[in-house]
Amino acid sequence: MDLKEKFLANFKEIVARTGFSGKNFSILTACSGGADSLALLYLLNEIKKDFGFTLAAGYVNHRLRIEAANEAQFVDKICQDLGITCFSLEFGTDFWDSDKKNIEERARLKRYELLFDSVKSNKFNMLATAHHLDDLVETVLMRIFDRGTGTKGLSGIKPVNSSSDFLSNTENDVFFVIRPMLNISKNEISAFMSGRQFLSDASNYDTKYRRNYYRHEILPALDKLLPEVPYKENIARLAENAARETEIMREMMDDFWQNLSNSENSIFIQRSIIKSKSYDFWLTAFSYLFSSKIFVESGDHRSPSTKTLHDIVDFIIKTDPGNANYKPFVFERTRNGVGIRSLGRKG
Repeated sequence: MDLKEKFLANFKEIVARTGFSGKNFSILTACSGGADSLALLYLLNEIKKDFGFTLAAGYVNHRLRIEAANEAQFVDKICQDLGITCFSLEFGTDFWDSDKKNIEERARLKRYELLFDSVKSNKFNMLATAHHLDDLVETVLMRIFDRGTGTKGLSGIKPVNSSSDFLSNTENDVFFVIRPMLNISKNEISAFMSGRQFLSDASNYDTKYRRNYYRHEILPALDKLLPEVPYKENIARLAENAARETEIMREMMDDFWQNLSNSENSIFIQRSIIKSKSYDFWLTAFSYLFSSKIFVESGDHRSPSTKTLHDIVDFIIKTDPGNANYKPFVFERTRNGVGIRSLGRKG
């Protein structure tokens, strides 16, 4: 199966999962001008008439490099040639002057904030991103080696998310984030883009950034050491299996916490229930509580660190009165059990 066939099969499955099969819909695709995002733009443009969707592109100017203005013009010119509207989105002038702590992650979140705002204000049904197989592999390996992740972390990158996975209060404004190239490798994309113009950002080769180190050092080493092993496809299958099991566990844990809820933002665990469950059960249960939309109105679905989870379980198994704050929750321990109140949205 070649790249176009893979892409078409992926896209059909994604559209079916979003419920837009046989309907008119619209897609904003994030386009930086690099090979990956342009490949996605070209592929979506080729099939838009067959699926009946309208297509536009969004370019995000990070205001970090002097080349950004020329890059924006480059993307806009390609969109004009394709007859596609291009939205130019920009970081605020003060973004890079603020706190430098975890700046890569903050920039990623800001980029998505701009794209999400454009999707909502222009009433698009989907945001498409160019994540591919190598991105998925890098993500899973980073979570294993750098964090010692659990099953949820092994899920990697999903091919489709609802906006409710990221944002609160989206009942009347639901859209989907789709990634139709997740089983397409970087080499396949490079072959597809052969002979086409695209932009290359020198910072993508700077291995002081952790992802770039995995991309340019770890994966090539694995390619050399395991030439006969389809490890990328195997890791993708691992992520798919983990995602399926995580979703089942999430549903079970949501039911568990819902049954203990007193009100929308409060739950109470009776002492008898605490004693009836194992230490490992509570570690897992609290991991999912922090990502449950039942109690937390937040787009940040990350679990706390393993140390924090142990601290929480150590707290609830004691019987003397006490209080603790594990954002976004306040814990109140009594001899009868533990009350947990949500502070609302995390952040």
